[in-house]
Amino acid sequence: MPKKNVKSKHAPQMKQAAEHPVYNYILLLIFAVFLVFFTTNKLTNEDDYFWHLATGRYIVETGSIPSTDVFSFSTDGQHWLVTEWGWDVLTFSIFSVSGYTGLSALTTIVFALIFTAYVFVLRKFKVSYAVIILFSVLLCFGIFERVTPRPHIITYLFFVLLISALVNYKYFNRNTKSIYFLPFMFLLWANMHMGCVLGIILFAVFLLVELIIYLKPDKFSAKEIIPLTKQQFIKLLILFSLCCAVMLINPHGLITYYYAASSQVNMKMLQEAVMEWISPFNPRIFGKFHNVIYFIFLAGGFLILYYAKKKKDLLAAVLFLILALNSLRALRFTVDFLFITFIFFIAAVSYVLSVFKNEKIRFSINHGREVKLAVSAIIVILIISIPGNVLYHKYLTYSRFTGTGIDTEYYPEKMFNFIKENNIHNTGERPFNTFECGGYFLWNFPGKKDFFDSRDLNDFIMNEYQTILSKLPGYEKKIEDYNFDYAICVIPDIVSEPQIMKQTVISYFSQNPKVWKLVYWNDRSLLFVKNLPKFEKVISEHEYKYITPYNYCYQKNILEKGMEENIEYAKNELRNKVRDDPNSIFMRNIIQTYGKKLNVIYK
Repeated sequence: MPKKNVKSKHAPQMKQAAEHPVYNYILLLIFAVFLVFFTTNKLTNEDDYFWHLATGRYIVETGSIPSTDVFSFSTDGQHWLVTEWGWDVLTFSIFSVSGYTGLSALTTIVFALIFTAYVFVLRKFKVSYAVIILFSVLLCFGIFERVTPRPHIITYLFFVLLISALVNYKYFNRNTKSIYFLPFMFLLWANMHMGCVLGIILFAVFLLVELIIYLKPDKFSAKEIIPLTKQQFIKLLILFSLCCAVMLINPHGLITYYYAASSQVNMKMLQEAVMEWISPFNPRIFGKFHNVIYFIFLAGGFLILYYAKKKKDLLAAVLFLILALNSLRALRFTVDFLFITFIFFIAAVSYVLSVFKNEKIRFSINHGREVKLAVSAIIVILIISIPGNVLYHKYLTYSRFTGTGIDTEYYPEKMFNFIKENNIHNTGERPFNTFECGGYFLWNFPGKKDFFDSRDLNDFIMNEYQTILSKLPGYEKKIEDYNFDYAICVIPDIVSEPQIMKQTVISYFSQNPKVWKLVYWNDRSLLFVKNLPKFEKVISEHEYKYITPYNYCYQKNILEKGMEENIEYAKNELRNKVRDDPNSIFMRNIIQTYGKKLNVIYK
């Protein structure tokens, strides 16, 4: 009979000098501070946050979970299942109480739980604190782009809790009660994120591996890896069955998973447009720091395979191979790979370090204060460089900002305030909006419908959007058919790449001033309203006829004509722009070129 409590012998025992536990506490404390700073960032570069919040608000206020689209007039009534409704309600409820700060705190708590679980399990493998924390910092930079308050982070937490519970049961304690929480976890998971499907597959792989070990104990077991007894295997099989059963307890049952699977087929164009769905070998991200770290861990898989062979650890080898292959599909799966294989990777690293012949080196790595102080110093340097964004902007060359709230340079906050102040969202009914701001529109204007956003609907509407945005054949007819009455164009790169205006529907709106009136613009966005009586007031008070980014770049003749034939109007346009948006780069360039003639000086 195997022992009920299986004790780890993954690291060889050696005569040790006195360890300094205080340095362990210092290291853990410094890493905790780093984690707080690292996970506290303004929302930027993603629009998904906002339609998740808008969905949560809709569910809370109506008391119902939609099964058809209620947010876009272009797909109104089409089949749409809210598979992440639990997360949406949770985050909206948190936001209602504590705003964006609460969402940031939620993110920090989730990742704190993840790394707490890692430390708990890896210490059972006798891995030193220095090794755990050093590689945890490296992991942080590998998952960098996914540290956001979106539902995938709950999947990361549940991945780690699942693997931790199974590893603890398999290697260390067959009497642990922690595995009994798994059905409850899968119940939550199934209502928060479809990552639960990969979770249940991992559980199934674990059972399959244990069945193989049970059937062939001589080949796949050792003193440290004892096969499950028949009773233990049956217990896990019952737990697995319960987890499968509770996954059906969601608003739409089995249909939820069919919908999620079919969405992968029906939104190929959207996947091509979204960064997380591109290949890790794509030139757009190949060689970036987080991508490099993924490949380091992927190459480190040879350590896992070496460790698995030496220890006869079939589970470590099988999980690595499955997840490594899956990670090659898309960038989002590389992070799944990192989270799930991290425990085995660090256990393998620790094993390799433990076979060093030099006992002094082994002790220094595992217990010496010098290594712990060195790792602590590295983390302190990172902490110091985070608050001023030096780490992100200078060293990582990445657009990320420490703090809470939203990045108002990325999101069109000023434009949307203008829309609210002039009641355009209530006056207009059918807005054209660019992909970057669909969710932000839904969040800012409750009850109003956008044209398009980043929800996973289908390729048809994505094709319609791309046709209009990129002025593909037939786009004018589509603009007419959709009967847009105002247009929200958010293109974050128009300052550095003004040709985007020429290449997109912005040029169409700008070249048809009799039909479309520009009433607001800044360096990242433009707002046009259709020349209709209902917009007469906002047009008369705010129309830009001459001083516009498009005119400055591509229609200087119109700008210069305004200075000759209607100079007072042009002066007022520029003065209003100086007053409302003094930091505008386009405005400064216009003043530099025409300021003297218009008698407008930028101070």
